[in-house]
Amino acid sequence: MSLLDSVTKAIESKIDELDKQVEAEQADAERRMAEAENEKAKADIQSEVKRNVEELQSKMDDAKKQLEEAKDASEERLQNLKKAFTGS
Repeated sequence: MSLLDSVTKAIESKIDELDKQVEAEQADAERRMAEAENEKAKADIQSEVKRNVEELQSKMDDAKKQLEEAKDASEERLQNLKKAFTGS
């Protein structure tokens, strides 16, 4: 597997992981909303979930940008991306 393929796979894996976290956050929010006892609690849950989802979306956007950047990256930049996404 080439370095580019390895980096691409690592970044795509991270994007998938973040997407699953968004789905889990939304499912948890639905559960918590059903259990909320008043409108204040529901509003707090919605605010928290919105903040968390926006943070995850921002991370996904960053990863997608890095995925595009990897296509034209130098060997050194690919090594740095690989370290960032795989730790190795």
